[in-house]
Amino acid sequence: MIVRFDTYGPEEPIPVRDFIKNRKLLKYFNKETAAAVVCAGKLLQANPVVPETPFYYETGLMEFEDFGLERIAAASRDDQGCFNQQLFVEKGIAAVPPITQFKALYNMPLSFISIEWGLTGDNAVIYTSARGLLTQALFAPQDQGILIGCGKAFRDGHVETGFALVDKKEIQNLAFPDSDQEAVALFRAWAQEGVLR
Repeated sequence: MIVRFDTYGPEEPIPVRDFIKNRKLLKYFNKETAAAVVCAGKLLQANPVVPETPFYYETGLMEFEDFGLERIAAASRDDQGCFNQQLFVEKGIAAVPPITQFKALYNMPLSFISIEWGLTGDNAVIYTSARGLLTQALFAPQDQGILIGCGKAFRDGHVETGFALVDKKEIQNLAFPDSDQEAVALFRAWAQEGVLR
């Protein structure tokens, strides 16, 4: 198992420009996506993979960044203050720039890393479950060279992200999380245990 884990503080710059060829895509990045692209880039530069590599990414609640949800909610309320689906369609979505929608999608880190590294293998986004991420990898269409990753932007503005190249045998030998903790906690534990390379 080859593991990479990165942490960026609230004001710390994320060197994403060093890890992406098409810089026009940066306007679609939120902080988690930027950190994930860098962390995956560091891992994959040192450990190249084939395009068919299976890739699974776990993400949690987006605590930090404001994507304009309050503006959407306000524009979607009727005169009684209740949510109105018609107002949501007509005014709510229009209350924020369209590019904001890309920043709020859970599959953006997986998508941009796949684009950057030409990954066309089996892939999935898993929501808030380290156990789900590891289980998904166990069902990958190949036994070796599986890419797993995770990321999270926290309320205080710091972001953590981790990536690993694993084999099914290594996953089977891991102590599976006994709860549905976010995968970032698993990668943080691996970092503290010195599993990182």
